[in-house]
Amino acid sequence: MVVPSPRDLGAAIVTAAGCLAWWGVEKFAGWLSASTPASLAGATLARWQWVNIAAFAVNVVSVAIPGRIDDEMAEQMKKEAKARKKRPSVAPGVPKDSIYRSLVTPAGWAFLIWPVIYLAESVFTAAQASAALDSVSTAAYSSAAPWWLLACALQSLWCVAFRDWAKAPEHFWISGALLAAESVALGRAVHAVDAARVAFPSAAYWCGRFPLALHHGWITAAAVVNVNSWLAVSDYPNEISSAEFQARAAFISHAAAAFIGCRVSWMTKDPTFAGVIAWALYAIAADGGWRKRLVERIGEEPLRAIARNALFHARVASALCVYLAAKPLVDPYLPDAAAGLFSLKR
Repeated sequence: MVVPSPRDLGAAIVTAAGCLAWWGVEKFAGWLSASTPASLAGATLARWQWVNIAAFAVNVVSVAIPGRIDDEMAEQMKKEAKARKKRPSVAPGVPKDSIYRSLVTPAGWAFLIWPVIYLAESVFTAAQASAALDSVSTAAYSSAAPWWLLACALQSLWCVAFRDWAKAPEHFWISGALLAAESVALGRAVHAVDAARVAFPSAAYWCGRFPLALHHGWITAAAVVNVNSWLAVSDYPNEISSAEFQARAAFISHAAAAFIGCRVSWMTKDPTFAGVIAWALYAIAADGGWRKRLVERIGEEPLRAIARNALFHARVASALCVYLAAKPLVDPYLPDAAAGLFSLKR
């Protein structure tokens, strides 16, 4: 009889918890988004308001617990900076010799988006707890509550999985799968807000839709990065022989991220998602996919080609982002401009 190792058991528990969380939200979505009043510590809010608050609290606490792989990488970068007698970067990124470094690794500055995301979601949590919400805002926040809860639960499970115990290839895929599932959950939350017909640039948009869309875009990009990191970890001992496969995966990842970003933003007529994807792709291009052992064996030109590809797709996503952002400002003047041109032709 084969006895599973503690790491295998941990992987099974985290995977089961993720599946259970998804099933639970699907099963009890109506209950979670109900407007039934509930009192706690002297405050009376609707059930969905408490759900949103609890979800964000669990998210923040989970992220604050140290010991994740990214914490270890940040500590390593600080030690290297100290050894070189340089000031540590506020966004150190992934060490050049890390086994988690893939050909789709963003530069350290990309992660500065996290404070913006959590600030926006703090506003989201505070705004939805207001007792003076209009009907549109109430519909938006309550409909999003189950999926926001699921996204926060999956983020918390990712914090459990993205640790040293799960760095082996047979376990490391779990963190990427959790991010992909979280991306879907955040997408459902954004869709729920859109179904309430939240208008731009209303308070419900900036306090409700924008924080969710911002997080949705970044988690989608993070899922792509994590999958490529899993490829790097899986093939680390033989990374030279697998370089061609990883390069192809990088090219596909850039195109897929840009396509998803553009499609989501085009369908929703909101530039936020594409803008965040562009941010991530610019950071990937800036990093260049530099890997010490790989450069020593195959040279830098293949990495430059990958960086150029990331930059191209970043520009595509940026172009759509600019178009969608400018369109609402230009549209009111288009009928008059068209009428003027028509009269000139006549």
